[in-house]
Amino acid sequence: MKKILFSLATLLISTSAFAVHANSPWSQIFADRDAVVTHGYRLPGIKLDNACMTATEVRAIEATSECAELVPRTIRGPGGDGPGDITEWVCARYETKIVSVPRTYEEPVCLELRGRGDQSHECVEFGTREVTVPQTIDTQVFLTRGESDQSFWKRFTFPTCPDVQPN
Repeated sequence: MKKILFSLATLLISTSAFAVHANSPWSQIFADRDAVVTHGYRLPGIKLDNACMTATEVRAIEATSECAELVPRTIRGPGGDGPGDITEWVCARYETKIVSVPRTYEEPVCLELRGRGDQSHECVEFGTREVTVPQTIDTQVFLTRGESDQSFWKRFTFPTCPDVQPN
């Protein structure tokens, strides 16, 4: 009985020792398939574990495969042609490239809200604001395993991109 309890205790301790938490290094967080990292910046096609920064852009460190051409594909519903048909978009051609986006971009914002009683507010004037991605950003890490999601906040600092020398 003591051997069984010892084995269970060892298993429990070893499993929790490898669980991702706020003090885990980024390499462990990025390697955990159950960890989802979110932030409030627009970096399309660039994952933080493959990102670096220059004075003017955020760029992927290694090339990634991106869809270059989407084409429609019809999936026939029951009984052939008819209202049950579904059109889905699939990638017909991929390109391998190093993605980069400007560090500074404009995003839409509401400049004036008007209340409608106690229920809701309506934006009556829209505008834009300039956003610059800082070298260090706040991220929220969601752990999606188990019965309930857990999360924590962690700061991420972009490494500086190496200088690219022309050939």
